[in-house]
Amino acid sequence: MKKALLALGLLPLLAACADTAQGKLRQAVFDTDSAYHVLANPMPDVMAGKVPGVALTDTQKTIAKRASQIVFNEIQFLETSIEAGNSITETAVSALQIDFASFETCWAGLKTGITPDACAALGGSK
Repeated sequence: MKKALLALGLLPLLAACADTAQGKLRQAVFDTDSAYHVLANPMPDVMAGKVPGVALTDTQKTIAKRASQIVFNEIQFLETSIEAGNSITETAVSALQIDFASFETCWAGLKTGITPDACAALGGSK
């Protein structure tokens, strides 16, 4: 019973953590991770030609894989830092969000048969 009361007493402290700058940055990383996984989920089927109306060239597949991997690596790096209890910077989170937006634009364009400039921003070619 005492443990339950102690745990209930700590809840406001846990909620307060999400209001800190680090809490908000960490939440932004987790939100971007979730959005990335939703966006990337159909990639294997698209790459395998299993999505009607979408046919990527080998070059477009390479660009999509590279762009996806860059964003995935950034997410992993930040999540590893968070899990280790390290602080993360606003600059790193902003860079992740910018790269995710570029990946989102790149992937959307590739699926329609064009290679947007956003792909080049992630190390792919136009």
